[in-house]
Amino acid sequence: MKPFRFSPALPQVSRFDIADAFVLLVLLCLLYLGVRISIHAPAVIAGPDISLSFSALPWYVLLSVGRMFIAYLLSLVFTLVYGYIAARNRTAEKILMPLLDVLQSVPILSFLPVVLLSLSAVLPVRPAAELAAIILIFTSQAWNMTYSFYQSVSTVPNELREAAAIFRFSPWAASFACR
Repeated sequence: MKPFRFSPALPQVSRFDIADAFVLLVLLCLLYLGVRISIHAPAVIAGPDISLSFSALPWYVLLSVGRMFIAYLLSLVFTLVYGYIAARNRTAEKILMPLLDVLQSVPILSFLPVVLLSLSAVLPVRPAAELAAIILIFTSQAWNMTYSFYQSVSTVPNELREAAAIFRFSPWAASFACR
């Protein structure tokens, strides 16, 4: 009897197919777009004038809380849509969850210059800085919320789904019954 040896099941020949060509084309387009935007970016971005008086503090607090609130609402909408689609559609899950995992692993501060310069090229400096702050806060919140919601939706037991169907619950009532 011949001894069995474990070996990795790798393909013998690596092929360059249409999916690889598509990904390469998308990457080249993103690189071209980044170069085009960076050409029109301002050479120097002057920061806003900041008042150090105590009376300006409530305004700055309001701006900060407003940015966080807008980013939270965007994260919530993203979470509900993205997580639900990934949990309910197996084909989408195979694409969306690895994509989310890769994007989540990128440090936020590493794409701060890209976001800020890109927005500064197409918007005035003040709105560009505000929007960049909202985008960065959104990215720091969205991953965690989406993973949690995806896990919650995808782990509802089939028995609870069947019971909700037997009692003819609406989708809204079934979502509460399956908790």
